[in-house]
Amino acid sequence: GLFLTILIAPSAYAQKYIQISTEKQQESNDIIIYEFFWYGCPHCFNLEPTMDKIEADLDKDTKIVKVPVALRDSWLPHAKLYYALKQMGKIDEVHNLIFEEIHIENNRLNTEQQMAAFLGKHGIDTEEFKEKYNSFGTEARVKKSSNLARKYQINSVPTIIVNGKFLTSGSYVSSYDELYSVVNLLVERERNSL
Repeated sequence: GLFLTILIAPSAYAQKYIQISTEKQQESNDIIIYEFFWYGCPHCFNLEPTMDKIEADLDKDTKIVKVPVALRDSWLPHAKLYYALKQMGKIDEVHNLIFEEIHIENNRLNTEQQMAAFLGKHGIDTEEFKEKYNSFGTEARVKKSSNLARKYQINSVPTIIVNGKFLTSGSYVSSYDELYSVVNLLVERERNSL
């Protein structure tokens, strides 16, 4: 039964992440943590406080880059929502409110009209939002995020990529605390390998 044991053993020590590349991301000299997410995903909503905690504790050489990815066509409006607000310099103040509106208030924000009504309530200029939402700049950013997701073979969210080399997510760990530790461990590893 030796062979059988070997097959079963790895799941007992299930790895908390996988190495997907030996090449670091080319976007920056800093260590980049990509967070692939979709506003409509309950796991992404539940993960966000942990990502905020990770971000708050990061050293200067490490950045989180949120990537709102449209793995399905129906996710596209939310990706555009993110990039429109980011270009307006407003994403930080409403990012968590968007998650809450969708998952707590059950307002799916699937249409531009629903988004504008919601954002207006939070003091965002809705005319500027609509213009940005439908702009070439937003389209280009959505395309770029789709390319990134393809490059890293992202097929579910939330997924975290540390510096282009390591992939982890909620399904690799038993708790958000553990995810916090794993991400920090991988950042540390990258810092020491430079």
